[in-house]
Amino acid sequence: MKKFAVIGNPINHSLSPQIHSEFARQYSIDLTYEKIMADDDISFTSTIENLINKGYSGANVTLPFKGCAAKISTTRTSEVDLTGSANTLCFDNNSIAAHTTDGIGLVNDLIDKIGSISNSSVLLLGAGGAANGVIPSIFSEKISHLYLWNRTIQKSFDMAEIWHESFKRVSVMEKIEFNKIDIVINATSAGVDDNSLSPISLNDCRKEIICYDMMYGKQTAFLKNARDNNLTSFNGLGMLVKQAAASFEIWHGQKVESKSVEESLRSSLV
Repeated sequence: MKKFAVIGNPINHSLSPQIHSEFARQYSIDLTYEKIMADDDISFTSTIENLINKGYSGANVTLPFKGCAAKISTTRTSEVDLTGSANTLCFDNNSIAAHTTDGIGLVNDLIDKIGSISNSSVLLLGAGGAANGVIPSIFSEKISHLYLWNRTIQKSFDMAEIWHESFKRVSVMEKIEFNKIDIVINATSAGVDDNSLSPISLNDCRKEIICYDMMYGKQTAFLKNARDNNLTSFNGLGMLVKQAAASFEIWHGQKVESKSVEESLRSSLV
C-alpha cells in the first residue's frame, strides 16, 4: 500500500484525501492519504523527513508551505524553479522531487469550461504565491497579454519586473480597463469574509468577460459581484480537482477522469 499526505496550515478543510481516494478507485489502487498540519517551515521540514523515514511515496503541499517545499527539494521542475513554489513532492529514498500542478489545474479547468484561452487577454488579481504560481502555465496557452493588478500596486510592478525576464507580454494595469480584458482571474484572498469587498468592482464590466476565482467552498465577494452583474463566472473547485489529477498522474502514471469527481464535490458543497 502506498502512503501519501497533504500538509498545510490550516488543513482540516482540505478535500484532497477525498479526491485522491476517488481517483484511486478508478484504477483499483490501494493507498492511504492523510491530512497533516505543520506549524511553521521548521515543522514542515521535519514532517517531510518523518514521512520519508516512514516510507511515504509523496505528499501534496498547500498554504503556506509551497515555497518551503520548493527550497528543501533535491530536484525541481523548471516551473518550480520559475515560480519558487511546489505543491507535489515525490520521495525516493532520501531524495525529494518537486513539481507544481496549480497552474496546470487552473488552465485545464478554464479550457474545460470555456474552451481555448489562446489569444485571450488576462487580468490577474493578486501578487502573492497563488498568482505567481500559475503564470507559466497561463503563458503556455499562448495568451495575447497578461495584466497584473494588486491593491498595493507597487507589488504588481515588482512582480512584472521579475516575470518580464521570461515573458514579454506582461505589464501592470494600474487603472482597470475592461475593454482590454477577456478573462479576470482572482488570486487574492480578499472577499472571503462576508463583510469584505471584491478586490475590484465589476459593475462596469462588459458582459463578455469571464470571471474566475481560485477560491472554492464559499462564495467570495468577487464572485458575488460577478453574478450580480450577470457575468459568466466560476470558482476554483475545478482547479482543485484538476491539479490533484495532475499530481495523481505524476505519482501513479495514470490519467484520471475528473469531471464526475468535481460534480460530486460540487453537489456536496452546496
